[in-house]
Amino acid sequence: MSTHAILRWFYYRIPPRGRLVLRRLYYLPGDLFTQRDAMIPPKGMIFIGSGDFVEQGKLQRETVLRHTGIQPDAAVLDVGSGIGRLAVAMTDYLNADGRFEGFDLVKKGVNWCRKHITPRYPNFIFKHVDLKNDLYNLSTETSAKDFIFPYESSQFDVVTLFSVFSHMIPEDINNYLSEIYRVLKKGGYCVATFFILDEEAKQNIESGRTGEFSFKYRHDGYAFLDEKVKEANVAYDLEFLSSMITDSKLQMVSMEPGRWSNSHRKTDQFQDLIILQKK
Repeated sequence: MSTHAILRWFYYRIPPRGRLVLRRLYYLPGDLFTQRDAMIPPKGMIFIGSGDFVEQGKLQRETVLRHTGIQPDAAVLDVGSGIGRLAVAMTDYLNADGRFEGFDLVKKGVNWCRKHITPRYPNFIFKHVDLKNDLYNLSTETSAKDFIFPYESSQFDVVTLFSVFSHMIPEDINNYLSEIYRVLKKGGYCVATFFILDEEAKQNIESGRTGEFSFKYRHDGYAFLDEKVKEANVAYDLEFLSSMITDSKLQMVSMEPGRWSNSHRKTDQFQDLIILQKK
C-alpha cells in the first residue's frame, strides 16, 4: 500500500467534523499570512478535493458550457455545491437574468457561499440540507434516498453534480436521478461525474494501473474503495449505472473517461464524466 493510500485510510477513520478541523489547523499558518481575493476561500476551509480552487472551477464551468451550450440567462442547479468552486466560476458567465442555485450537506461551505458570493450576486442562492453521508455528515439519520429537492418541477436548464454521485450508494442515486428529471426543463442537461467500471477500468484495476483506486470491496453492480467508510468513494459497473439512468427516464448523451482509471484516452477530468438529458 502506498504512503498516500495509508494516509487516506487514516483520514477516513477520523469523524467528518474532525476532518474539517484537522484540515483547518494544517493550513492555518499559510491562510493567516496569504493575501487572497474575497471570492476564494482559505485552503483550510476547502473540503471538495485537490487542485487549484480557481482553475478547477474554470474547468468545471467550461465542461458545463461545452456540453450544454447554455446561455448567460440560464438557470443552473449545482447539487453538492460545496464551498462554491463552480459558483465562483459561473459568476463570470451568468448575467443578472440567469440563476444559480446550489445545495450541500456541509453547512460551513453553504455559509461561506452565502457570505461571500450571494451579497455580490443576489441571483446565486445556496441552501443547506441535512443528509447523512459517511464522508461528510454523521449528525443525522435522514437519508438521501428520501430527499426531495427543494425546487419546483421543470425549473433548470442544467443540473451539475461534480464528485457527488461518486460518494453515493445506489438507492440514493436512484432518488437523485428521479429528482433531477423532475426539476429539469424539457431538453435540459445533467452534467455529472462518476467512477465507472467499464472493461478498460476493470482491466487496469486488475493490473494495478489505477494505484490506490482499486475498489476491491465488490457488490452487485458497484464497489467501495473503503469498506468502513463506504461513501468515501463508490464506483459503478457501466451496465448497472446505465440501468439506473434508464429507469429515471433521463437519456445518456455522452461519456468521457477520467484520469483515475489510467485510461489510454486523453481527458481533462479526474473522474468519469457523463452527460444526461431530459428529452
